Amino acid sequence: MKYHRLLARQLKKTGLVDDVDPKMLGLLDFVNRAYAEFDSDMEHMENTLEKSSQELFEANQQLQNNVETVSRRLDKVAENIRDVIFEMDSHGQWTYLNTAWQYLSGCHVEESLGMPYHACLKAKTGEPIGDFLGLDKGLEPLNGKKFEITTHKGEHKWLDMSIKPLYSSTGKKEGYTGTIVDITQLKNTEFALIAASELANKASKAKDDFLSTMSHEIRTPLNAVIGITNLLLIENPKLEQLENLSALKDSSSHLLELVNDILDFNKIASGSLVIEKRSFDLKDTVLRLQNIFSQRVKERGINFTLEIDEKLPHLVVGDSTRISQILTNLIGNAIKFTEKGSVSVSIAVTQQTKTECSLDFAVKDTGIGIRKDRLKDIFKTFEQADPNVTRKYGGSGLGLAICRRLLELMDSDLYVESTLGVGSIFSFSLNLAKDSMKPILSTSSEIHPNKTEAQQSLKGTRILVAEDNKVNTMVIKKFLTKWEANFDLAENGKIAIQRAEKVRYDLILMDLQMPEVDGFQATKAIRESNKSLNRNIPIYALSASTGMYSQKDMNTSGMDGLITKPFNPEELRQTLFNILNRDTPRDGLGQTA
Repeated sequence: MKYHRLLARQLKKTGLVDDVDPKMLGLLDFVNRAYAEFDSDMEHMENTLEKSSQELFEANQQLQNNVETVSRRLDKVAENIRDVIFEMDSHGQWTYLNTAWQYLSGCHVEESLGMPYHACLKAKTGEPIGDFLGLDKGLEPLNGKKFEITTHKGEHKWLDMSIKPLYSSTGKKEGYTGTIVDITQLKNTEFALIAASELANKASKAKDDFLSTMSHEIRTPLNAVIGITNLLLIENPKLEQLENLSALKDSSSHLLELVNDILDFNKIASGSLVIEKRSFDLKDTVLRLQNIFSQRVKERGINFTLEIDEKLPHLVVGDSTRISQILTNLIGNAIKFTEKGSVSVSIAVTQQTKTECSLDFAVKDTGIGIRKDRLKDIFKTFEQADPNVTRKYGGSGLGLAICRRLLELMDSDLYVESTLGVGSIFSFSLNLAKDSMKPILSTSSEIHPNKTEAQQSLKGTRILVAEDNKVNTMVIKKFLTKWEANFDLAENGKIAIQRAEKVRYDLILMDLQMPEVDGFQATKAIRESNKSLNRNIPIYALSASTGMYSQKDMNTSGMDGLITKPFNPEELRQTLFNILNRDTPRDGLGQTA
């Protein structure tokens, strides 16, 4: 029997190679097979280890190749990125820079590595920037550090730097990494936009100044035309002159409405129109409108009705001027487009608390109506429902657009329901605060049914009028004489100041644009002078320049309000009467009547 080499070696050492007990043969055979199996297992293991080592080697080689490939790709990506990607040590010295650095700063990457980060960054003046990041104080993550530099080539650039610290596994700060972006083009665009905005603001201001100047230049002669026309109408004109004077009055009034619409629209478009919040009597405001339109509806032969909810508070807080303007426009349109039938105005209280009330306004007419496909267009600027309407009835197409813009400023909107040939309803809602005080004075003659015009006259009152325009002076002089008021005239602000130091007046009417001393300066001087006898009496601006000045200007100078030119004589007389007969003294500057 042939034994395994190891077993044969053991048998030889024991001397049992040739003389083996037959009883041992089975054991020797078992041991011999065990040695053979062990050799087979060892051979298999060696083959397996050799194969695994080869596979591990090949995998390692593949991994190295992949790492090199990825690294090359990352290098290519980094080198082709236009923004600078960097790493620096804890002292702020470059340890890595992509090639974008060279294009950005003008310094070579190889020369910059190991140098402080600010070595190639110079200020706009050409001096080194220095450690502007403050690395010596410990830098936290930084996003969007914007600064201007001068490159080696003398180019001015704006950079945006983002940086974050790098930490070791133990939490020790080892350096920084981040990016630098060239935002020069973005900054230049920003500067260009700022310059364009400033230019637009200047252009807007120039437009506003032009409109205000033109308004004054148009209103001033208009004041004379309307004033003299009104004077001629009340001086018993001949029958053949009456028609001409009426046409002249209507034409001048139409021109005035057009000027007012353009100015108001410009104010809204420029954002300079401010909605005021003052206490006023809404019922009184609407009744005054009824008086204003009473003659017009009478001439057209239509009915005009007013429905005011009995629950309407005595006083509400809002912009009475703008609410009146909206209603005036809507009522005026309703009357203009209604040839027969009626026009009605209603104000209903829909909800009310101790401090607020919700009101629904509606102006209804039985006029020509509006086609359904044109309902949306009527709120556009310079648009009307039909070209034939413009030719027949006139109008600029601004009125409804202005009404809607004003209501939007009051957090509301204007709505319309209309049927062609039947009529229209324009409506809006307002939420107004309530004022618990009782009304001081009503301006509508409806509120004073027992007072006649004679009882509401200005007889015995003393008024100072500061006005430099001779025609306007002549007009107001004639009306004040007719109303039996005592008055003095001052052709400029300087003379007005002097007169205010010698005579105590009941009221001062102050033109704003005057030579030597304007109306604001004169009012401020009268309010502040110890010599003045009129520091606390009402001073109202009487001016054609409504678009040029703000409420702030009025308050600062000490004016109580503004009366616009041209004026309706009866409205002016009523306004002056109301001012002069207030029960409360002047309680501060800029209290508009």
